[in-house]
Amino acid sequence: MALLAMCMPILAGKKPMWLAMMNEINSTNAKPEVDAIREGAGVHERSFLQETPHGDFVILTIEGDDPAASWGKIIAAFPPEFAAFAKEVHGMDVNTPQPPLPTLMYDSRS
Repeated sequence: MALLAMCMPILAGKKPMWLAMMNEINSTNAKPEVDAIREGAGVHERSFLQETPHGDFVILTIEGDDPAASWGKIIAAFPPEFAAFAKEVHGMDVNTPQPPLPTLMYDSRS
């Protein structure tokens, strides 16, 4: 299994909206649909909230055979309302080329 980790900002004032979305995903029947997109892409995703004095961030870990390719599949499968959410909360426009994925710089086990 390979691992990809990435960080996305939560834009100023948007944390309540992000928390509401996470609550909706985790407490309604939306979770199976969201999980199915990740399963279909062949990965296990985890999302962490990192609160800092300089702003809040989401840390995503994506684990699978080819997490980079899977990330592209996940973005392509975003429903329009979630794509709009990603743009408003993270400033991420899924309809434009994405920035380069993170580069692993240190691994204590290799």
